Amino acid sequence: MAHIAFDQRWDKVKKEFEAITGKHKPKESKGIFNAFGSYTGLSKSLKSCETAYQQCDPTNSTDAKAGQSAVKAYGAAYKDFAKAKKSYVTVLEKAIYDEFVKREEKEAKSAYERALKFLMKELDALESTIEASVGMYTTKFDQAAKDQSTEEKMLKNWEKNINGALARAAAGVAKVKAKPVPETYNELFPTLARDITMQLVFARKIDNLKAEPDFFKKKLDPWANQSGTGLPVKVPEDYTAKQIMDLMKEFSTVCKGVVQLVNSR
Repeated sequence: MAHIAFDQRWDKVKKEFEAITGKHKPKESKGIFNAFGSYTGLSKSLKSCETAYQQCDPTNSTDAKAGQSAVKAYGAAYKDFAKAKKSYVTVLEKAIYDEFVKREEKEAKSAYERALKFLMKELDALESTIEASVGMYTTKFDQAAKDQSTEEKMLKNWEKNINGALARAAAGVAKVKAKPVPETYNELFPTLARDITMQLVFARKIDNLKAEPDFFKKKLDPWANQSGTGLPVKVPEDYTAKQIMDLMKEFSTVCKGVVQLVNSR
């Protein structure tokens, strides 16, 4: 997966949240949007994670001292983000559910519930992705791992990497549920599935798995086809919400099977 700056990814998620809930913006209260927009700790922590990532990434693996210092800072930034995320979610959930008490419109409540779920899944995906990245660079600069091959290093961090890919898939599913239109669906694939299938290839060499990774890879391959231009990688512009949700249900079911595969170790 190509790297996108963590703070930029979060800015994009916030804009998407606002687009999903825009027409339901409460006139009588600004509680939700104040909570959503004014909490700065999360953005600051993500910028720190991005700065630390940019320190780790270009550092040569042979420069163990500089690398270990950089990854230590990255790990600290990740912990700060995890704390900020927890506080942010508490603030936002309270604002939304306080607003629900005042409102009766089912359509507005449904929109906010879907948007909130999407937002939470995206935050989970960011957390899992950063955690996996810290693990990868920890291995890169670990003196004991310096003679390991790239494949050996990937296997060492496999569980974090596949959990990150699964978290991003869950966020993608939540995003489509919040806005089930072809544009939303088509921007996610094949990357969303490709991130998982790449980890399933590595899983062939993971001991003690209680199911065959290729069973799930075969099921995900249609969504992961990088040269695919038709279903299920892309849907036509006239595809209905129901047709899109049927595809996402099928994709989500396979992803749940992969989750069980990981948890069965």
